[in-house]
Amino acid sequence: MTASLYLYLFVALFVTTSIFGLLFLTQFSEKRETMRNYRIAKRLLAIAFFCVAIGNLAEILGYTGKPIDTSSQDFFLTQIVTLSIGVTQAFILTLVCVLLLDIRSVDSKKLKIQIFVIVLYVFAAVATYILLPISASKISILYLSAAYCVILVYFTNYFIRRYRAFRLAMDNFYSDDVADRMRWIAVAFYGALGTGVFALIFIQFPFFELSVAFNLFLLCFYTFFGIKLLNYPWQFEIIEAPMAEKINDEQIQEEQNSITKAISYGDVSHFNSDKTIENWVEEKHFLKSGITMDDLAKFLGTNRTYISSCFNTEKGISFRQWINFLRIDEAKHIIVDNPKITMVELASRLGYADTSTFFRQFKAKEGIQPSAWKQENLPN
Repeated sequence: MTASLYLYLFVALFVTTSIFGLLFLTQFSEKRETMRNYRIAKRLLAIAFFCVAIGNLAEILGYTGKPIDTSSQDFFLTQIVTLSIGVTQAFILTLVCVLLLDIRSVDSKKLKIQIFVIVLYVFAAVATYILLPISASKISILYLSAAYCVILVYFTNYFIRRYRAFRLAMDNFYSDDVADRMRWIAVAFYGALGTGVFALIFIQFPFFELSVAFNLFLLCFYTFFGIKLLNYPWQFEIIEAPMAEKINDEQIQEEQNSITKAISYGDVSHFNSDKTIENWVEEKHFLKSGITMDDLAKFLGTNRTYISSCFNTEKGISFRQWINFLRIDEAKHIIVDNPKITMVELASRLGYADTSTFFRQFKAKEGIQPSAWKQENLPN
């Protein structure tokens, strides 16, 4: 029964990865320049999926049902191949996740270094198998595994930094937590990381049951990633505006020179003689649902990139945090002036899409739910 399940999983993986690989290459996608990274990501993932499909097909054709002989030359080869494929997959999947987060080009210099390291690792792994005797396999696999772990840690750190930058860009543009809609990219990355760790565990402890669990995990991961990637174009518009603007240093400096004559960096208030942030707040524009940094920039007649920089460096908060602070302060005034107002109506007046978001933001700022704040601050 277990052997049959083992083969069924390999067949399912072969079919799943083959179908998704074909879809990545043939699915229609817009030719917009801003979606260039998505098209590159699909091709890269198609390569990764086809490699997995070929590996699964080879496993199906070569399956004998015999127990694994951990002292054989074949098992040594399996370990080398697993580590080489694992580190290559880690690179490709990390790059794909980064490309999906940032519609601009990645750092070409850093990319070349990463490719060089991956190629060097695979070359070292192959050379180890060819040049070293089977008696040295354990120590060589140990060193290769250590290097493998270092590479996984590097890619994890690299992705986390890029994901934080992505969330900051989103929070500096939207008043709502829109970045949560793209959290699946982080889930996909950590799923890829999990497959890498799983592969490392398997070459150290090659139990049949562990192999079955590993393949089941792979089937779930590749299905999830494939579906999400195919649906990405329908989510693209929420990251297109925040991530598309790219202003060079000369433009930013020119903007700063024209603005610093009229403002104090301490309060980031006056951007021209007619309209200020105080005017914007007094007119309660922050209560509009779905308000963005572009709306504020248009009101002030300035550049949203510079305003974002002012918020981050001078105020130490993002645009979304600032909007939530304003809304929660307004909520307290409304509760005092109109104690009978319902929480649903209050959340709507404040511009929140749903009541749960309002509750979460209120508690984050005040430490208690709005109903509890009302009981503490209003007379019975």
